[in-house]
Amino acid sequence: MIIVEQSGVGGGLSAGALARAACGSKSVTLAPACPSVVIAQTSACKVDVYKTLAVRPGDDEFVIAYISRGRAAHGMTEPNAKKAIYTACVHLNEFSRYDTWCDEKLTSGDVLPAGSVHISDMRHSWLADIQSGFKVVNFCIPQSALEEIALEHGSALIDELHCPIREAKIDTVAMNLALAFIPALMRPDQTTRLFIDHAWRAVTAHLARAYGSHGHRWSSDQGGLAPWQERRAKEMLMADLGGNLSLAEVSNACRLSCSHFSQAFRRTVGCPPHQWLLTQRVERSKELMLNTDQSLSEIALATGFADQSHFTRVFSQRVKVSPGVWRRQQER
Repeated sequence: MIIVEQSGVGGGLSAGALARAACGSKSVTLAPACPSVVIAQTSACKVDVYKTLAVRPGDDEFVIAYISRGRAAHGMTEPNAKKAIYTACVHLNEFSRYDTWCDEKLTSGDVLPAGSVHISDMRHSWLADIQSGFKVVNFCIPQSALEEIALEHGSALIDELHCPIREAKIDTVAMNLALAFIPALMRPDQTTRLFIDHAWRAVTAHLARAYGSHGHRWSSDQGGLAPWQERRAKEMLMADLGGNLSLAEVSNACRLSCSHFSQAFRRTVGCPPHQWLLTQRVERSKELMLNTDQSLSEIALATGFADQSHFTRVFSQRVKVSPGVWRRQQER
């Protein structure tokens, strides 16, 4: 898996250029791109926040975008390039005044409350006249990602995702998944491959189950990990506290598909792999604070955090006090 961060408010990046950037790195790298707003394309200068991550699970890209505009009167969007992808738009606040055109056919829009989801087939042309502010997370899903997830779950291949804007639905699962991505989008240097790999699969699986055109229910194996699989997975995760391992590397070592491994790990351990690893990083930092004279910045790097501020934020959220306060409390 390759992750490419696209950020900024100027310029554009062609699909080919983005693909070359992605192929050249296995880390999070910076690259500007032209954002997709709601269902259509716009200029970056028209929005207040624009953050995206592109994940390359195979030959195609799965793109996550967080885009918002507080002001009204965005106006007309720009024509989109037709591509074989689906864009699932999750609204984080109410979206009230807009008109849309699909292949030049007008559809007047109803008010969409926060939590609404609609999906656009980007093989068609889309335009929108947006008059209200908006805050959205978009998931741009290639057909290859749907096929990969369907195969892992033992489902029939999915012909399409269907939830047009005129039939938008409140989807609390998609809303929560969208919100979970925002910290990663805003602070990509503090994001692990393990989390991104887990999260894009969770999004794709949910949207495929809820809106896919398959003929039967997906299989759901209720078993957990065998003892040797749990032991092997934890050993690999602990050997890389920075979380740079991909989900595929750990699941392959356990002789499972990524989706089966994620489900089995959660059933066995009680949380997803990236959450378990975060807990271990905090526990390891406690050991170093108790048993060494290392500074907090040194401990942060030794336990896989991006820097001391990242370490302090995560530690404080989980322990309810800052690392410095915790260390002083143990010295009493």
